[in-house]
Amino acid sequence: SWNFVTDIRSSVFSKIRDYGEFLLYSSLFLGSAAIGMAYTSCFIQGVSCTIHIGLVMFLIVFSVYNMNRKTDEAEDALNHERRFRITKKFERHLFISALGAYIIALAIAAFHGIAAFCVVMIPLISGIFYSVPILPQRCGYRRLKEIPVMKNLVVSSSWGLAFTLVPVYLGASSPNGASIIVFLFIFCWTFVASVLPDIRDRSGDSATGVATIPVLIGVSRSRGLLTVINVSAGIIILTRGSTIIPFPAQVIVLASLVYSQVCIISIDRTSRNDLLCDIISDGQFLTIGGLSLMVSSVYYLHT
Repeated sequence: SWNFVTDIRSSVFSKIRDYGEFLLYSSLFLGSAAIGMAYTSCFIQGVSCTIHIGLVMFLIVFSVYNMNRKTDEAEDALNHERRFRITKKFERHLFISALGAYIIALAIAAFHGIAAFCVVMIPLISGIFYSVPILPQRCGYRRLKEIPVMKNLVVSSSWGLAFTLVPVYLGASSPNGASIIVFLFIFCWTFVASVLPDIRDRSGDSATGVATIPVLIGVSRSRGLLTVINVSAGIIILTRGSTIIPFPAQVIVLASLVYSQVCIISIDRTSRNDLLCDIISDGQFLTIGGLSLMVSSVYYLHT
């Protein structure tokens, strides 16, 4: 009887783990976090967050990361055995879903004008240059992601522009001073979030000749570099933005920067680097988005 209960419990836990891994490695989790990031961007810029904005950002993130992982199978097979197992098992379904998701995102954007359509194209174009070997051989590199530091700058700039401008143009608004603050905010977070997995994967990257920031300068200096970037961005945003964005939005930015700093301090000082990178760091805007929702509800209630 006890063995039967134990078997049932093990089976339930196994199913929960399998479903959790699928949500995580299919990028459905990242897409959900993107909705929180979109809401935060809207709140800081004073744009009304519509279903279209959240849906488009969900579809873009889900699509880009799945297509990128399709081109990264060799690296994933070495560095991310569990992720590779899931994405390989469902590769056809995920690839078709990724293509369909981006087509839907573009279709929604097209209804909001040419500017919205062009902005939604930014992550796709960046993703192609990032992952596909289209650079001339004389450059010494075939993909942007192979160029040291460049991959982090491309990813950060792409998502910074997308999460800043998609809410603006789909919300029938125009970029303003708050948009600059949001771009710097998202750029900083994405840069940090892109380097943390590189710290985790430095051994595999070094073995395969991938020159990431941690491979080039080591873990300690990478952590110091991220701290300088995070703190500097915080100082600029909170000083320059104090007259541009409302105080509740400044609180959100500060909370996010503190959250990022905790991740920076913790990376490679825990045995759960996968948990830190794939859930805690990547899922940051599930927390920050929820905080933005609560703060904005109170703020608008009293204004």
